[in-house]
Amino acid sequence: MKLILQLVAACLFCFPAYSQLQKVKTLSIKNISVASVDRLGNFYFVLPSGKMQKYDGDGTLLDESSSTILPLTLLEPWNPLKVFTYSNQQRKYQFWDHHLERLEDKTLEPSFSITPQLVCPANENNKAWILDAADHSLKRVDLLKNQIDLETRLPSDWGNENSKIVFMREYQNRVFLLDNQKGILMLNNLGIPITTIKIVGLSFFNFVGQELCYRNGKEILLLDLFTGDIRKVTTLPDIENIIETILTDERLVVVTHDDVQIYRVIK
Repeated sequence: MKLILQLVAACLFCFPAYSQLQKVKTLSIKNISVASVDRLGNFYFVLPSGKMQKYDGDGTLLDESSSTILPLTLLEPWNPLKVFTYSNQQRKYQFWDHHLERLEDKTLEPSFSITPQLVCPANENNKAWILDAADHSLKRVDLLKNQIDLETRLPSDWGNENSKIVFMREYQNRVFLLDNQKGILMLNNLGIPITTIKIVGLSFFNFVGQELCYRNGKEILLLDLFTGDIRKVTTLPDIENIIETILTDERLVVVTHDDVQIYRVIK
């Protein structure tokens, strides 16, 4: 049965906050285009110059790419040994090592997709997911064999000319699509819809264990992928011009137009 989670603003405050925030550091980096986190809790930021930087949870700079990665459509650093990036303008995907040196730079196989709007790595080696904006299809492909393993169409309310899907991710054998006007669509690994989180204005989400983390206003929320339960982690202080937030077990990162603020999560 398809589970639809209708988020109503008045209900968000039914989930009591259990965590406090303690400021760790403010990074004086502005106008970040993309931010993300790997499974080790290191944070990645793409600067206006096109360089990518990696920081630890205390805000110490660990590495910086020697080459630029713009124009960039999607960054996926979950595997810190093979960081993935994709540009739909160039139809190219890249892999980077843990020091952010380029390992691979390849053009997407033309037969895979007419308009490959988004590409993200799949859990299996040499596999990827492609969102084709031409026919609103979702495909799992083998990058090594240059073949399509699976193809399915998005639901009509998601796959249409008004869709604004800006982010895609596979996690725990599920595929997640983010439309900044509709919310987050969760599908199984066959492309069958499971759950929808109806919320507008998001540009990013991430995962903590078996929970999906996202922001609604000042509230940092977690959705359990297996039970569908939603709980509130904390409430943000008054911060202006928030671009996105990233939560880990120990840190909350708030990216704004003017800086990056790192907080310790005190449970």
